[in-house]
Amino acid sequence: MTQTILLADDSTTIQRLVAQTFDGGDYTVVSVSNGEAALRKFEEVRPSIVLADIYMPGKNGYEVCSFVKEHPVLGKTPVVLLVGAFEEFDAAEAERVSADGRINKPFEPQELLEMVFGMTADAGGVHIEESDEDILGLRDLFPELDLDGGRGNLSGEEIDAIADRVIQRLSVEVIEGIAWEVVPEIADRAVNDELKKRNED
Repeated sequence: MTQTILLADDSTTIQRLVAQTFDGGDYTVVSVSNGEAALRKFEEVRPSIVLADIYMPGKNGYEVCSFVKEHPVLGKTPVVLLVGAFEEFDAAEAERVSADGRINKPFEPQELLEMVFGMTADAGGVHIEESDEDILGLRDLFPELDLDGGRGNLSGEEIDAIADRVIQRLSVEVIEGIAWEVVPEIADRAVNDELKKRNED
């Protein structure tokens, strides 16, 4: 069964990233750019989950969340607050309006997928199995590293190697999102340079 995600964020980059993340799946993304539009769309589309930016024109994400949670019919709809890299998150306010979660921007698509799937599973969403998959390939990089039990002391060289591996595994979508959020005027160049470099490898 197809479910609806209501996304309220004035960033066209975030709107595009979320739409791409759920493209071709069991979710339809409805995007709006301000809080007032989110309130109108909420009752119209009756979403399975709401993603709301804490800072946007008109009503902010906290206010959108408060509206959702106080709704007499749809008050159990999960709300996830989106927090920009340089935005101050008010944990007390988030708790007051009964937000179900938060996610920091820019985010990896898989992180968002898992959060949405987990919160909408009872409504027919996809269940995510826990996995011990070595996503970064650290077992190959450090065969002696105890990934399951943890290891307290890493050398500077090991930390640098892990950081390099993380950068290598960053998705193009996240690189693009960081560029647009932090330095918009160089976003196109950053993405194109990264794609060119990866194609040459």
